[in-house]
Amino acid sequence: MVEIILKDNIEKNKIDALLQFLKSLNINAELKRNVPPTNKKKTEFSLSAGIWENYKVDAGELRKQAWKRKK
Repeated sequence: MVEIILKDNIEKNKIDALLQFLKSLNINAELKRNVPPTNKKKTEFSLSAGIWENYKVDAGELRKQAWKRKK
């Protein structure tokens, strides 16, 4: 197998014309698009993100207060 890499975004009609030309020469050709992978770093999401941003809050203290609630 031989690969031809087109590095620029080329109009669809030009790609179709190129494929048609290659097929007219009995060259078996197909279009394969490779989308480069994005390097997104996965981070843990907390449901409380941003809620306590400007407060001094301790998770342990919140738990103690939660158990002291009146029924």
